[in-house]
Amino acid sequence: MIRERGHAAWHECVSDLVNHCLDENGLSIDDVRAAAAKMPYLIGVRRAIEDVDEDASCGQAIISDGNDYFIGAFLGENGMDRRFTHGVETNAGRWECRVVADDDDDTTTCGGRRFRFRVVHQSSKYGGHDNERCPPNLCKTQALLDILGRTTAVTETTANGGGRPRVVYVGDGSNDACPALHVLDERDVLLARAGRRISDPNSKSGEQPDEEDVNVLTGDEFSILSTIEGRMKREALVPRCRVLAWNSGMQLRSLVRDILDERG
Repeated sequence: MIRERGHAAWHECVSDLVNHCLDENGLSIDDVRAAAAKMPYLIGVRRAIEDVDEDASCGQAIISDGNDYFIGAFLGENGMDRRFTHGVETNAGRWECRVVADDDDDTTTCGGRRFRFRVVHQSSKYGGHDNERCPPNLCKTQALLDILGRTTAVTETTANGGGRPRVVYVGDGSNDACPALHVLDERDVLLARAGRRISDPNSKSGEQPDEEDVNVLTGDEFSILSTIEGRMKREALVPRCRVLAWNSGMQLRSLVRDILDERG
C-alpha cells in the first residue's frame, strides 16, 4: 500500500488499514486501542525515561509521526502518560461517524452510523509548513520550536544564562535530522540510534529485553545518521551539537545517565 501511494500517504494508509479491520475482520474500536497499547518497547528506553522523570530539573516531550490515539493508548497502558511534562506533538487520530446503508448490519456503528478512523496532520495547527524536506503532515523542526517557545520553567534555563533550555534529543528516523541540523546547537546533545531494526516487530508486544547481539539484526537501518551524513555531503550542513550513537535500550539509558551526571 505504501509502495503504491508513496510515503507521504502513510497516514492515509494507516486509516485505511484500521477501517478495513473494522469492516472486514469484525474488530471493534476497543480492539484497535488494545493493539496500540501493546506496542513493543525496550525496557532500557523505559528506564531512561524514568531516570529523566525523577530529575526535578528536567522536562520531557514526544515529537512523533504517529498519532495521539495510538500513542495515548500506549502511554496509558504502560503508566508513562504523566512522564512527558511538555506534552506530545503528533498527528491527531480521530474517530468519526459516517452514514451507512439502512440494511448494513454493522456492529461498529454509532447511532446508525459507522465509525471511521482518520488522521489529522500535526502541521495543520500552524497552517502547514513550507519545508520541502519534511512530509507535509509534520516538520519536527517546527514542532520542536513550538515546544521550546512555550516552555518557561524547564531545565537549566538559569545555567544557560537565560533563553531556551538545553535539549537532549533522542531520534532514529530521517525526519529527526531536520531539528538536529536546524535547531540543536553547541549546548545540546543528539542521541542518534544506529544499527538495524528488528525484522519482525509486529510479532512482539509489550516490554522487550535488549537484543543479545545488535549486530545480527536484519531489519532496515535506522536512518537518522545516514540522512545527516548525506546532507553534510550535499549541503555542507554540519551538526553543531554533540552527537552520540546508541542502539540498545541499555546503551541509551547509560548515555542519558551520563548526561544527567554531567551537571553534578
